[in-house]
Formats: sequence, C-alpha cells, structure tokens
Amino acid sequence: MNPIEENRMPAALAPGTGSPPRIATAEHWFDFICPYCYVAQDRSRILREHGVHVVGHALQIHPEIGPGGIPAAPRTGPGYALLAREAEAAGLPLRWTDRIRCSRPALAAHEWLAGTAPEAACRFAAAVFAANFADGLDIESRELLLSLAAEAGGDADGLRAAWDSPAMTGALAASKSLAARYGVHSTPTWVSGRHGIAGLRPREWFRDWAEALTS
Repeated sequence: MNPIEENRMPAALAPGTGSPPRIATAEHWFDFICPYCYVAQDRSRILREHGVHVVGHALQIHPEIGPGGIPAAPRTGPGYALLAREAEAAGLPLRWTDRIRCSRPALAAHEWLAGTAPEAACRFAAAVFAANFADGLDIESRELLLSLAAEAGGDADGLRAAWDSPAMTGALAASKSLAARYGVHSTPTWVSGRHGIAGLRPREWFRDWAEALTS
C-alpha cells in the first residue's frame, strides 16, 4: 500500500507533434484491501476519460493475511488524513472497519471473471471496493462475492463452479507472474509501455500523463 509519492519510474514522454491520437493501454495492479487502490479508481477513471484503455489486474500484497483477516491498527495520522481528503475529492465514501480482510478470494474471483467478461470484472472490482471501504462488508464472504459478480453482469454460476479450482487459483497466479515480469511489487501501480507509476499521484498529474500517452 503506497502513499502519494514521487514517481520512481521514468516519466511519460512528451507528446509528439503532428501525429494523430493513438490508443494507449495502461496495465493497472490493485488489491481490494489497499485504501490507496480504492482512491486509485479515480485515477484510472481519469485515464479512461482521456482515451486510455485501462486493464485491471489483481495482486495480493499481503499474502500473510489469512482467512478471517487481522485486527486493524488505529487509522490516524497524516497518511490517513490525506486518504480521507483524496477519497472525498474523488466522491468515494470511506469507512474504516476494525479488521483488514483476506483479499485472496475476491482477487481470484476478479481474475476468473476477467478471463470471461472483462467489462463485468471491472464493474465487479468497483463493487468489491465499495463493499469493503464504503459499506464495511466482509469481502471474504463467498456469497457476497457471487452476488456482486451477478450484479456486475458476470457469470456467477460459472464462478461458483470454479471456486477454489485450478482455473480460479491459476488466474490469480498468472496475474502475479505478469506483475513480476513488469517489475511490479506494490499497489497501486500503472504501467504503459516503458513508463510506470508506483503509488498514488495527484489527479492533475494523471490528466497530464493521459494526454501524453494518447498524443
């Protein structure tokens, strides 16, 4: 989970001159228990609004958190105050709970859905984030995840049948392997071509990056 920080990867290239806009793709890794990833939905939205195709990938950043989760420490201090301001600016309700849940089931469900219906997987991701950070629900609940998958237009029956199968666990492992190939080890991270962003940056920066990517 990264705070708003300086970009540790090369900055985006300056826009070219005289060339038509191009379709750019940004690979984006997230974890449903990462509050910075919750706010990062707004940054991905900015990229999409500027014509960047954002592909979401699940990455479990705390595999040591097992079923049932762990107690959450008090959410106080400058970092959490910053998150509250950023969430409010993005129109994202933020409600802290007393536990940090194991995100593996939700992440694996997302990757399985992404293999069958990417748009449904995108809606599912937004719903899981809202369930965790806006509604304070238990995102480890299989029934909740299946319900959110159905509401997102995904194949909930297929997901139920695939639960804990090699197809579902393998999809999450494949996303982790892809992250390693791109040199991604934290969330949120975006990568487009030779350029990447680790951590949350201001909204204005993402507007500039989107314009550079599509010019």
